[in-house]
Amino acid sequence: MQTFHNVDSVSIPYNTEWKDIAVSVSGGADSALLAYLVCNLAHEHNTTIHIINHVRMWKTRPWQQHDADKVYNWLFQRFYHISFKRHTNFIAPDIEYGNIGPNLTDEYGKKVSGDNIQQRAYAEFICHKHDISAYYNAITRNPILDDFDGMQERNIERNEKNKHLEYMMHMGRVASHPFRFVDKSWVIKQYKRLDIMELFELTRSCEGEFEGIDYTTYEKGQTVPTCGECFWCKEREWAIEQTK
Repeated sequence: MQTFHNVDSVSIPYNTEWKDIAVSVSGGADSALLAYLVCNLAHEHNTTIHIINHVRMWKTRPWQQHDADKVYNWLFQRFYHISFKRHTNFIAPDIEYGNIGPNLTDEYGKKVSGDNIQQRAYAEFICHKHDISAYYNAITRNPILDDFDGMQERNIERNEKNKHLEYMMHMGRVASHPFRFVDKSWVIKQYKRLDIMELFELTRSCEGEFEGIDYTTYEKGQTVPTCGECFWCKEREWAIEQTK
């Protein structure tokens, strides 16, 4: 039976009869938390969890793939009795938002960048190929502050017209975006409340690039600084401050 599980005012759907579910995991704090919560719901049932991640900006930020690896490995070890399947997609840097902006129109008529299309299309493909019952994505809203621009699509507050964005049926399966109307301070609060700061410390938010560190010089496990200047760094710092 499908029920909605309340996690500090956020509803996450789960059906004990679902045999295959999927979660997008980037290596960031939002998706790592959602994956943890979903694993907690599924660990007592015979459910296979499909982890979807994307190799992005491989020339200028090659460490991002390994950040996702660290999160996946932590989940795999923590929930060792769960059956996991991992699916990795490659996104060409040329079509990333940072390079072309939202200059394409997807099949639903929405203006997006190439990586938006790639991520959605790949998730749809995996869900169809493996007969996934529910797909989870951890997009959050921007902090409601004047100096926090972020991505325009994340500037959103819940109302009667858009509440379906949290939960909908898409291509015959559940599509759940349970964090759609909470910001990262809520996410950080959950890490502390659930005593999983160990997982949080493995995550990375920075989208900065650094002179002298690229695909030709980076070695797996190498310490990479954070820029402190990009939106993602500022959002993470703000969220941590809000929970002190």
